[in-house]
Amino acid sequence: MLPAGSVSQLHRIPCAETWHFYMGEPLTVFELHDDGHIEFAVLGPDLDAGHRLQYTVPPNVWFGSFPTLDVVSFASNGSILVKAPKRDPELHYSLVGCTCAPAFQFEDFELATHSELKVLAPNAEPFLDYLILPS
Repeated sequence: MLPAGSVSQLHRIPCAETWHFYMGEPLTVFELHDDGHIEFAVLGPDLDAGHRLQYTVPPNVWFGSFPTLDVVSFASNGSILVKAPKRDPELHYSLVGCTCAPAFQFEDFELATHSELKVLAPNAEPFLDYLILPS
C-alpha cells in the first residue's frame, strides 16, 4: 500500500518486476533508463483513461513510484514536477502488488543516489529530488 504523500524510492534490480493494481487511486511508475530517457506508466482502474492493471519494469532499470494524484502536472522529460496539496493518507492510497522473475534477492537491490542519477538525467532533477530521499 502506498498512501498519499509517500513514494517508492528510485531503485533497480536485475530482474523484471511486474506491478499489479488492486484497488484505490492510480499509481504512477517512473522509469529512468541507462540512456537517460524517462517513461511513465499509470496503474489504476480507469482503462479508458489509459490506466493499466499491470505493468512490467524491465531488469536493471531505475524505477520508483508515487500516488498519481499527489502530482498536479509534470513534463515528460522529468524537468517539471508540480505537487498537489497534501492529502489525507488514510483516505487516499494505492494498493498494488509486485511479482519478480527470476525471484527477487535482496542483495541485488540497489537504491539510487542523487549524484549518480543526476549525471544520467540532469533535466530530471525535480523527479530525482522527489523520488530519492536524502541520505
